[in-house]
Amino acid sequence: MWPHRRRRGRLWLVAWTLAAAGGCGGEGTSGPSASSSTLESLVPRAHTAHFDVHAGLASEATVAEIAAALESRYGRVTADLETGEVPRITVEVWSDEASFFTEMERFLGRRFSGATGYVTGPSVLRVLAVPQVARNATHEMSHAISLHVNPTFGNRPRWLWESVALYENGELVDPRSISYLVQGRFPTLTELDADPNAGRQVYEVGYLIGEFVVARAGREGLLRLIRAHGDVGVLGFASPAAFESEWTAFVRARYFAAAGLTLGEAVP
Repeated sequence: MWPHRRRRGRLWLVAWTLAAAGGCGGEGTSGPSASSSTLESLVPRAHTAHFDVHAGLASEATVAEIAAALESRYGRVTADLETGEVPRITVEVWSDEASFFTEMERFLGRRFSGATGYVTGPSVLRVLAVPQVARNATHEMSHAISLHVNPTFGNRPRWLWESVALYENGELVDPRSISYLVQGRFPTLTELDADPNAGRQVYEVGYLIGEFVVARAGREGLLRLIRAHGDVGVLGFASPAAFESEWTAFVRARYFAAAGLTLGEAVP
């Protein structure tokens, strides 16, 4: 997600990653408020070639895991998105859930249940130290780097914003394990743009959208789509419905027909 909030005359852009089956993060709740005097304090803990990791209560092993994961995927994402080297990225890691959500509320003006990470722009990402924190951090890194392709891309549209990060982060959810796809019901782009508190399907199928775009139009096509804020016309589609139809056919052929499986009737 990527709400816009004006603060002290500057437009802050924020995105967050929600916990979902096959998506990023682990269990996260809005939890009790923490007073400023009890907030977890973050201090510099690791300095790598491209990242500065700040953390509080996180173990040395957790900090090292996050730093290693980020460095291992950085080269692929910057190459795929053709950004070249980007300015250093600061990574902020909370272990105390109450502190994480209190800071989120202070920065965003509200809390988002289930969130385990977000970016505040191209140079800062924030994560909660759940078991999948290293994967969540690389997901957020993909968001941050995509802003160097299009600085106004954040959540515009949400379906593509998340699809790019999920694809670049290798977060494939086997469509044969997703009941509504097995039943023949593929979500529309409009449905995938749902508010994160209302719908999380994009975390289940976003990788498949990124995979389809690259298979059909190459990585340059994905970059064109990012720059065009998801206007599928730049890829030659007459309408979002035409894009959805070809994407559905792609998934059916690659994951179902190739395995000798037949989809059920579409759910009304």
